[in-house]
Amino acid sequence: MKNLINKIRESVLKNIIVIGDIMLDEYIFGSVSRISPEAPVLVLKEEKKEWSLGGAANVALNCKKIGSDINLVGVINNSDFSSKKILSILAQNEIAVSNLIRSENRVTTCKKRALSNNHQLLRIDTEDNKNLDEKEFILLLEKISKLIKPDSIILISDYAKGIVSQDLLNKIINLADKNNCKVLVDPKGNDFLKYKNVNYIKPNYKEYNLMLEFFGLQKNDSIIKNGKIICEKLFLDGLIVTLGDKGIQFVSQDKDFFIPALKKEVYDLTGAGDTVFAFLALGLSADLSIKESLKLANHAAGIAVSHLKTYAVGLQDLLDDNIFSLNKIFHDWANLKAQLDWLRSESKKIVFTNGCFDLLHSGHLHVLNEAKALGDILVVAINTDESVKRYKGNARPIKSLQERINIMSALSVVDYVVPFSQDTPRELIEYLKPDVLVKGGDYKKENIAGADFVLKSGGFVKVVDYQKNLSTTNLVNSLKMKMENV
Repeated sequence: MKNLINKIRESVLKNIIVIGDIMLDEYIFGSVSRISPEAPVLVLKEEKKEWSLGGAANVALNCKKIGSDINLVGVINNSDFSSKKILSILAQNEIAVSNLIRSENRVTTCKKRALSNNHQLLRIDTEDNKNLDEKEFILLLEKISKLIKPDSIILISDYAKGIVSQDLLNKIINLADKNNCKVLVDPKGNDFLKYKNVNYIKPNYKEYNLMLEFFGLQKNDSIIKNGKIICEKLFLDGLIVTLGDKGIQFVSQDKDFFIPALKKEVYDLTGAGDTVFAFLALGLSADLSIKESLKLANHAAGIAVSHLKTYAVGLQDLLDDNIFSLNKIFHDWANLKAQLDWLRSESKKIVFTNGCFDLLHSGHLHVLNEAKALGDILVVAINTDESVKRYKGNARPIKSLQERINIMSALSVVDYVVPFSQDTPRELIEYLKPDVLVKGGDYKKENIAGADFVLKSGGFVKVVDYQKNLSTTNLVNSLKMKMENV
């Protein structure tokens, strides 16, 4: 992650333009202690109110906080409370408001949320989803035309409030083609043909299922299979499906990859999609690959959902490695199995390897890299301290279980880490049912715990040789000899 951030900081970032539905999120915090005598509903005693930017405005705020050169284009009411609040928050964050159209005919979208003890009780929406009138459309298009520069990144934040029409998209795509710009869309509604010829579409899982219905595709087929068909029908460079606490699936005509979610403590999903959108644009504006950009976006989303209300993630937030690595760790086998079962249903190949990993060395890294190359998701099982002692003697382990799993989870090649207390990982292997079992050392396949189960299940077993003289035991013995000769 640090390498990606350094790439961004060393790059000359491209111009980013955010176009779409601008909203205000209002939060009413209070306490509940009784039921209303008027109807069987809770009574919320209001204690405070807070406001945040929503929709395209939240995307712009995320872009601004991570250092992008940002232009926001949209339509708000010329005088209602929500529009004044939006203008105030934008000004506080030094986001230009000169490209916002002020309308007398449209109300500003506002989503009011009532919360008690950080739990949402109710949402009330004020919105206008009628199409722009001719004057508003012309003004909006004039703003966009002046802002588009060669190689710009154009983000379309469509919340189906009447701003992002087929006609507007056609005009934007034509301007983008002339200026070698990338167009990314966060979609909404039920007319997906209007997004034809954009570069990338980023639906969440619910929106993805609406796309399947729209195109008459089978929900039982994998996202990869359906995604390739959608890319072909809409002439996309790629489809990016955000899957909440599962992660992100990317599909294009010629490749696909999955990035597992790294954050488990989810407090509020509000605005997480906007965070992904902004960091995806940031990565592309710094000429990162689509995979690097989505890794960046996935990490940022993990931080965003760990905060109550919409939260604009900064680059500095991404430098806290513990946020990511510690959430690869599963002490509960059942939770890990549920995650792996879902990944397997999406045709991901699960690779399993295990060991004490007491003093991590290049021999271990060689085995881990070889293991990951055999599949999509690498699970590393680590012996508990007690099982290491039974296997290696009372002098081991040198490092505690917590140290060993923390170090292992910090490796980018590793997707999940799970401890086991049994003498062998056989029980865990039979429970998780990996597709590939990898063991480092000079083992014969028939002597590897769980190998017979994996083979009978149609899986594959691979033995990877350690590099010569590289093992924790050899390292410990070598250190003892040196100490004795001192």
